[in-house]
Amino acid sequence: MRTIFTLLLFLTFASTSIAQTDDYSEAVKKCIQSNGTMAYYENVMDDMYDMLKVQFTDENVPDTVWTEVKKGKTTAMKELAQMIVSAYRGHFTHQDVKNMNTLYASKAGKAMFKNEALSEGDKIILNQFYETETGQKILGSQDSMNASMSKIAEMWSSDVYRGVIAQLSDKGYNL
Repeated sequence: MRTIFTLLLFLTFASTSIAQTDDYSEAVKKCIQSNGTMAYYENVMDDMYDMLKVQFTDENVPDTVWTEVKKGKTTAMKELAQMIVSAYRGHFTHQDVKNMNTLYASKAGKAMFKNEALSEGDKIILNQFYETETGQKILGSQDSMNASMSKIAEMWSSDVYRGVIAQLSDKGYNL
C-alpha cells in the first residue's frame, strides 16, 4: 500500500512539473514569436533553401523535390524553438517571460519591434519596464543571451544544412 501511495505521489508531482514546463515552453514560444526571433529564423531558412538551389543548379533538382525538402522547415523551426526555450530557462523565470509577453503585446512593445517611432507615452512605458526586475534581467543578460543564441544558431543552422544536403544526396543529387 505504501508503495502505491509513493508511486501516486511521484506521478502527481511529475505531471505537475511537466505541466509547468509546458507552460513555460509555450510562454517562451509566444515571446520569441512576438519579438520577431522566429520570423528572423524563418527567413534564414528560406535564404538557405535559395542558396542551396543555386548550389545544386547543375543537378537539375525538380521543384517537387525542393517542395518535399522544404517540408522539413516546420520540424526545424520547432527544434529551434525548443533550443531557445532552454536558453531562456537559464536566464528567466516563468514570471519574467509572462512579463515580457505582456510588454510585447502592448502598443509600446509592438512599436519597439517594428522599429516604429515611439510616442512619448511608449517611451515611458518601455523605460518603466526596463526598470523592473525583469527588465533589469534582460539588460543584464544581453551578453550571455547573445552568446547562447549565437551557439544555438550555429548548431541549429549547421544541423539543418547538413540534413538537407543528406536528404538531397539520398535522392541522388550531389554537389
